[in-house]
Amino acid sequence: QVTGKDFCRRAEELRKLRELVESSSRVYVIGERRIGKTSLIAEAVRPLGKLRPVLVDLMAVKSLEDITHRLGQAMLRAEKNQGRLLSMAKHLSALRPSISIDSVTGSPSVTFAPGTGDRLETLDSLFSILEQEKNRILILDEFQDMVGLNDSHRILAKLRALIQQQQTMGIVFCGSIRNRMEDIFTNEDSPFFNAAIRLLVGPLDRTLFRRFLIKRFNEGGRIVSDSLMDSIIDACQNNPGHVQRFCISLWQATSRGQEIHEKEMIAAWSVLFSMQKDAYELLLTTLSPQQMKVLRALARANGTAGLSSEFIASTGIALAPSVRKAMLKLVERHLVQKTGTTYRFCDPFLAAWLRQQHA
Repeated sequence: QVTGKDFCRRAEELRKLRELVESSSRVYVIGERRIGKTSLIAEAVRPLGKLRPVLVDLMAVKSLEDITHRLGQAMLRAEKNQGRLLSMAKHLSALRPSISIDSVTGSPSVTFAPGTGDRLETLDSLFSILEQEKNRILILDEFQDMVGLNDSHRILAKLRALIQQQQTMGIVFCGSIRNRMEDIFTNEDSPFFNAAIRLLVGPLDRTLFRRFLIKRFNEGGRIVSDSLMDSIIDACQNNPGHVQRFCISLWQATSRGQEIHEKEMIAAWSVLFSMQKDAYELLLTTLSPQQMKVLRALARANGTAGLSSEFIASTGIALAPSVRKAMLKLVERHLVQKTGTTYRFCDPFLAAWLRQQHA
């Protein structure tokens, strides 16, 4: 998440979102992972005085208990006043909270006891507390993952009813899987049908983004050409979050007064791979053999492919339904993104690392 001078302007989206937040509206924000959704929300909220965000990460949420624990933790993390923090924790006694304060940052760390929060009534308690708090905006990130829960319709219906009671609090639903988010808010059978206004967050304007990045490098005494910066943006799928990650590696691989060329780019890839190696290796241990084959085949296809007969053959898996099933699991785990009939790595660096491993 970036704000202030590190935030590359999205003037129209920023204006619209700020207006909606100020009026306590409900809005659903759609954009691929790392495109800048939470940064946009943070920048929209930043100048609005005392308005404080409660950010709930719902990625891969597993159960009703998981929802209530994540919501409760987000509420307590957002509270900076220690007296109110302890009061809120007291009202959440049914979840048996355990709170510690980081001695350096002063931020609270909260856990709840296993086996608590598995009743819909717990959501009533949490939203009752939210209703009493002033100047809050509730942000439900990766909201589409709620659909994967058992009894998701009942849980979503309860959540919709509670949200309707929140008259003075702005609520933002974020999601990275477009078709699932659209289904939640535009399907007449969904509890959230027509419950929010849509805001689509796409790639930044290429020229504006390039100029912004080159300026930041120049401020650090590093010289980058337009063409080299374009190649960086392309390698990062024109995704601001990926570009930020690569530029951090490039910054670490260079020094003030240096002109950046292809040699420095190679060094930046090495820095990035060294930082991600352990996480990537751990990730691969969690995949089934078929998921691994599909992921490697997608990496060999430069990270993007459809389920053509040629691609299916390249996986080494005999049955097409098995390939589709494995790909669906990769989508559910946010490793692969589906757009129309095309599948693409969510993390282009994972694709590049896999290709390097088998070069």
